[in-house]
Parts: sequence; structure tokens; C-alpha cells
Amino acid sequence: MTKLHIYLQSDPNQENFEPFHFGPNDFQPLQAAHPNLELVFLNSTREMLEQLPNIEWLDTWYFDKRWYLEAPKLRAVFTPAAGKNWVHEDPRAKIPTHYGSFHGPMIAETMLSYVLYFSRNLPAMIEQQTNRTWDRTTQRYSRLLKDQTALILGYGNIGRHCGQLLTSMGLTVYGYQRAHSMGQDDSTNVVYTSDSELNSIIPTVDHVINLLPGDPTTNDFIDRSFLTKMHNNSFLYNFGRGTTVCETSLLWALQNDIIAGAALDVTAIEPLPVESPLWQLKNTLVTPHSSCVYTEYQDLHVHQLLDLIKFQ
Repeated sequence: MTKLHIYLQSDPNQENFEPFHFGPNDFQPLQAAHPNLELVFLNSTREMLEQLPNIEWLDTWYFDKRWYLEAPKLRAVFTPAAGKNWVHEDPRAKIPTHYGSFHGPMIAETMLSYVLYFSRNLPAMIEQQTNRTWDRTTQRYSRLLKDQTALILGYGNIGRHCGQLLTSMGLTVYGYQRAHSMGQDDSTNVVYTSDSELNSIIPTVDHVINLLPGDPTTNDFIDRSFLTKMHNNSFLYNFGRGTTVCETSLLWALQNDIIAGAALDVTAIEPLPVESPLWQLKNTLVTPHSSCVYTEYQDLHVHQLLDLIKFQ
């Protein structure tokens, strides 16, 4: 009988995935489609490593690149995660790694809610409610989205979902890919931009949406030089990785009105340290890496597994 080992528990020594509690009931559709598949649930990294020499199929939050050498029977690694920070690819390129590809609609909806949060000046409205103040003039500076412009840094699968949602609201949207020349994505009406055009586009946009992955080539991609190119009524949103934004430069930009505000769903250190000044800024929204925390998350992962395992 084929076994799928499942290690989707939070490990205190790893990234905390506690919003998602995967259990046997979540995998019932998979079990129904493959009645001869035995599901083996693991509860710790130590337990996974002990069984690793005999594991063929693994569904996990964590997998270090060194572990492939300890898994001679391993045939595939699956993970709900979209990024490669916690589940590494096989450096030998022998064992396929399947990442979650269902995050796009969730991040896109979260992104739109943050864009509206700032565009409708909701921070000021929340403060007015706290102070029991009735002042309709606060909204005088709100602008319709159709008159605004956005730049998506990291225009891949998730970026396309974000771009499609933004263009449907009437925004002009640029999608940054380093290797792509100017042109248009006809499926979303997003205009491509690459390194050579980026510096001239940054000053023209109202919303910079960062989806860049975390790797040595993107560390501090958004630095003081980048931020000073943004106009002072623009906003930054980070849904990529915290290391892609220089937080010292961002704090300076927010405190000195270089940009109007920022929404940070990821930070360089997570959780964001309690002493960080970012918590206290009125023009900053901090959320706990939760852009994909939706009720449907577990179901979406299991249904992706169903599609993948058909072809194994």
C-alpha cells in the first residue's frame, strides 16, 4: 500500500503555521479518491527525520535541502506553501517539489482590501470613531481607484491575480519582471516593465505592491533609493518577503512623509518585535503574515493534491 506521510504541524523551532490545523478530516477527499493510499500523520520534525529513509511521498511545511540525501525512496515533496523559504528544492534536481499554487485569489483579495483601506482613508475614520468625532471632510481627499496607478513587483502567478483584480477596478497597472521587456499581458491588461523601465515608472504610481520572493538577489530591493523615487501620496504593500524591504529605510520614509503609508503583511523578523516603531505609526498597517489565512485554505491544498497525485 502506498503511503503519504503528512507533516503539517507547527514546529516551535520553525515558522509558525498555527492558523492551519490539518487533520484526517481535511484529507477525506484524497482518501476517497485513492482508497489504497495510507495517510501517516507526523507530529514533529524529529519524527519526520526518523522515518525519512522510508518515506516515498511527503506533504510538509518544512524540508531542508540537506534532507534529500537522507531520503533514498523519496519520490515527491508537496507543500501548501507558495514560497521556497521553508521547503527547499532538491539541489540535485532529482525529486520534484510541488508548491501551493492556489494562493493568488486570496492574496489578491487581501491586497485589494488594503488598497481600499488607504484609498478611503480608513485609518483616519477609525481614529475618529475612537475619539467619537463626526467629521465628513476627512474623506474629501479620497480618490476613485479608476484614477490611480499600481506597480506589482514580482509579476508571476500571484501577481497576475492581483493585476487582474486591480485592472478590473479601473487602475492602470504595471507588472515588474526583471527579464521581461515592455509589452502587455493581454489576459489582465497589465503592462510589463523590467529593470530598464522601473526607475521611470516608480514616481508615477500610487500603489507599489511587493510580491518579490526572498533570496540574495532581492534583499533590500526596496531601499532608501527606491522609496525616495515614490511620490509622497503613494503607498507600499508587502506580501512578498520581509527581507526584500529595508525596514530602516521604510521607517525613515514613513516618519518623514516620503510616502503616505505602508501595509506590511510580512516583516524581516517574524513576529515583528514588540519594540519595533512600525507598530506605533498611524500610517502603517501591520498584519501577522495572514494574507492567505482563509477558511478555504485546507480544502484548496487538498484539492491541489488530488490534481497532482493523479499524474504520479
